[in-house]
Amino acid sequence: MLSFPALAQGNATAAARGISGCSDRKAKFEVKPSTGKSPAQPEQGKALVYFVEEDINTNVVTHTSRADIDRKSIGATDGSSWFYFSVDPGVHHLCAATHFGMSSNATAVVHFTAEPGGTYYFEMKNLSWPGDGVYDVSLFPLDSDEGKFLTTSYQLVASRQKK
Repeated sequence: MLSFPALAQGNATAAARGISGCSDRKAKFEVKPSTGKSPAQPEQGKALVYFVEEDINTNVVTHTSRADIDRKSIGATDGSSWFYFSVDPGVHHLCAATHFGMSSNATAVVHFTAEPGGTYYFEMKNLSWPGDGVYDVSLFPLDSDEGKFLTTSYQLVASRQKK
């Protein structure tokens, strides 16, 4: 059974840093298109998580959006794109953050309970309009049909943390 009792969104960055999903916001990633494809099934005894970003203002400004889980940076997207990762069963705290420059950012968080063999889709919508000084994102679970649709519509990316 999947549990989503704590959905959060918006520009509550200061509060989100204290929530157990977010890591150091200084982590930066290099993001590139990937030619790989998603696995057919989760690894034995694990759950599979898809992180999808829908950027509704892709032509406004270049940015990278980071995903953290349980206070560890796990990967990043660049515009409307996605990646996946495995997690152990249990409760996990997912954090999505988009940074524009040194001080402008938006963060959203959610927690969920992963079951062995489960597949979970989460969408981060980047609702920011930096030209207007508006920085906002939302993060929420997706139905598996919608998740599969978005992962075929957007670019799979690979990211690595810059040191």
